[in-house]
Amino acid sequence: MTNQTEIKGPRRIRTAAVVGTAGLLGIALGTGGASLALWSDQEEFTGDIASGYEYFAAGHLDDTEPAPSGSVSTTIGAEEASTLMENEEIAIPLQTDSLSQGNKGLTYQIAEPDWGEGIFGAADVTIFPVDTAEECTVENTQEQPEELSSTPVSADYSDSEELTEEYWCLTAILEDLPGEGTYQNIGAVTADDPRGEAVTDDDDWDAVVGSDLDPEDEADHAIEFSYETFRAGDQTP
Repeated sequence: MTNQTEIKGPRRIRTAAVVGTAGLLGIALGTGGASLALWSDQEEFTGDIASGYEYFAAGHLDDTEPAPSGSVSTTIGAEEASTLMENEEIAIPLQTDSLSQGNKGLTYQIAEPDWGEGIFGAADVTIFPVDTAEECTVENTQEQPEELSSTPVSADYSDSEELTEEYWCLTAILEDLPGEGTYQNIGAVTADDPRGEAVTDDDDWDAVVGSDLDPEDEADHAIEFSYETFRAGDQTP
């Protein structure tokens, strides 16, 4: 359990019902067969319950993956690079699903990848919170927060069986690609005419130079989501 001093990020957006009542071995979620993790403290806490369920998943919109080990990654790669190169911009909605019962809150962080020297590396990439997935557009691009983090579940007592969904937006704007530009040259010649007088002439030409970057060569960029639970007093969300 890690102390946090400041949590910034999206507000709670909406909740999605979790199936049924939790059993001691976990509770099924979605078609992937993921399960809630049961936590249980060995010591008693006055006014607290000593066990509860927690769940966290993240990824692309409506395609989240659970994080049973505390972290999960989603990738941005060749397909997105192709769209970015064709349209010179792209907006990608991301989603997180959170649940924490009892007196444990839940907080998570997002680690932005190294975009490298490919198409995304040449673009202006921003990640920022949005209230709804529909608000994830290039036109709505905001300044990226210093901390890509959020606390969707407080440490107040809860026995809720509903997931809290939050949304983030990744936008990329491509102005120029490496090696892309224009080429211009001017040539001049001087010679003597039949009368022995010097004459000159010149000409110029130009061309558009394209980049040799290929979207199919774009590396997979892993955006990592990691979460942890906390008790009241451990941090100030």
